[in-house]
Amino acid sequence: MIHLRIFLPVFFLLYFLLTFLMYAPKRKDKPPKLKTVTLLNNLIWLLVIALTTIFSLFPEIYHQYVVPFEALKTHTLSWVAIGIMTVAFMIVFSAKNYQRLSRGSERRGWLLLTKGIYSKTRNPLHLGQLITLIGFFLCIPSIYSGIILLLGAFIVFVRVGLEEKVLESVFGEDYLAYERKVGRWV
Repeated sequence: MIHLRIFLPVFFLLYFLLTFLMYAPKRKDKPPKLKTVTLLNNLIWLLVIALTTIFSLFPEIYHQYVVPFEALKTHTLSWVAIGIMTVAFMIVFSAKNYQRLSRGSERRGWLLLTKGIYSKTRNPLHLGQLITLIGFFLCIPSIYSGIILLLGAFIVFVRVGLEEKVLESVFGEDYLAYERKVGRWV
């Protein structure tokens, strides 16, 4: 599956350059718990990069130590995973682009976005991250990518809860009205 050895490094390079580095958010007042969860989230991405590097550059080490789930390593499933990750990239990219276009209306560094992709889901960045991790697991099906997926999902759900509390305290009734309209994970 040479196409995955090429796709994954290129995908994550573009993913991080175009979505996170290109549109770096302003500094926010984050509660300590949210800072910790954000740090753990960054650790998940470092693990993804490490596993991608081993998979792409050191296939013999990957097959010897990572122990892939052979039943999930099919050509068709690998292309499905690429499609899933491409959709996730489009979700994250459009959310980050909308954030960039909405700068200037922050309160304490936080934005309450209610249009565009944010009119469909309150958390498109986190949704995109979950979809990316699912696609990553399907690209490199192993116990390690499975653990990364589970930890990443747990961190996303904790982070969303913490961010919702901050948004409610910063935006008050405006946020509560928006949440009633859109919901948390629609």
